[in-house]
Amino acid sequence: MHRQEILDHVRNIILATNSGLFPDDVSEFASMTYDLGMDSFHLESMISRLKDEVADIEFTPWYIKASRRGHDTVGSLVDFIDERLSRTASVSTAQPRASDISPAGPGELDVEVA
Repeated sequence: MHRQEILDHVRNIILATNSGLFPDDVSEFASMTYDLGMDSFHLESMISRLKDEVADIEFTPWYIKASRRGHDTVGSLVDFIDERLSRTASVSTAQPRASDISPAGPGELDVEVA
């Protein structure tokens, strides 16, 4: 999933969980609490839907960092999700596949003797 797709998905979820907002309100730089007026109920609803629809990510680190520094912007959440999805993809591609493993059993070396 590309960053723009994540941004569009997050916007749609924010709009679905907070009916008083208009699409133009949900910019990448909008603070969820200050600009969009989201309270803890809205944030929890949004995070639950993100877990279900985008990825099963632990959002607590973002929430703590964003609330402490006042950086609870739509863009910071999108960046957080994008980073986590990239990590997950790189970890899954870094795992050895059965085709990458030598046919020699454990403790055996595949050595040619002349």
